[in-house]
Amino acid sequence: MRKLAEKAKGGEILQRHNCLKNGSVMSKFTFVAALKYLLERVPLEVDLNTSLSRWRWWATGCVGCIGILKDWLVDAVAATLIQNGTSLTEAVLTATIPHPARRLSLEMEARAGEHSIARHDSESAKQFQALVKKPTKRVKEEAKQATGNGPGVPHADQVDQMKESSAATVLPMPQVTPKPTKPRVGQRAPERDPVGITPSPAQKSVGCFFTEVIPVTRAQAEEEGVSRFECPICLATRTLTFAEGSMRFPWHPKRTTVTPNHGLRWVKREIWQLSEK
Repeated sequence: MRKLAEKAKGGEILQRHNCLKNGSVMSKFTFVAALKYLLERVPLEVDLNTSLSRWRWWATGCVGCIGILKDWLVDAVAATLIQNGTSLTEAVLTATIPHPARRLSLEMEARAGEHSIARHDSESAKQFQALVKKPTKRVKEEAKQATGNGPGVPHADQVDQMKESSAATVLPMPQVTPKPTKPRVGQRAPERDPVGITPSPAQKSVGCFFTEVIPVTRAQAEEEGVSRFECPICLATRTLTFAEGSMRFPWHPKRTTVTPNHGLRWVKREIWQLSEK
């Protein structure tokens, strides 16, 4: 799935989703084409027409970044397969949508990059104009002063003086220090690739989709003296702090081990109850 996504039209990343800013037809076409390419390769049932008609929702969720869209779909497919589902639903997509903090960070980096490029282009244009106009203007002024002393053919000494004056007015090339440019969002940093047999990279942890409300009251937990709960999907345990209102099992990475839990805790069988097994 990840290898197929890297070949999607639009490359690794759309630097800025101008389709959200100014409705650019080309940007919208490029993003929709990439979205269609990825959805057609999802190993689940997908309502393609409905999904493509909501391209703005997809672009907002991934900040117009094809790399983020790819990871989002991978997480959604994994969560659906864990539930033994056969179709890609909006509920699973909403549960696995990238965190708002990550989307904010990408948006700020993109805007900072645009501002840096615009400022660099403006300064380069000013330096180019100064380089082109300044020497030519001074040479013309020196030539006008040399020929303004009187009519006739200039003396040999005057010719030498004019040549020296013209040579002196040629300004050296300005020393322009190139400004460091920030890497584009999603661009790989330069590094040396390992040679030979290397261990396979660790797989990215997938978040568990169980975040339901737990019908255990604060009074029940205090009466039993137990506030440790076990996820009924991946068996991860969390100690919860009760506050006002209902208590929801928090988001957590999916547990990857099969070691059974021990100790007194709340587990979900038919209902939530205490268990030591």
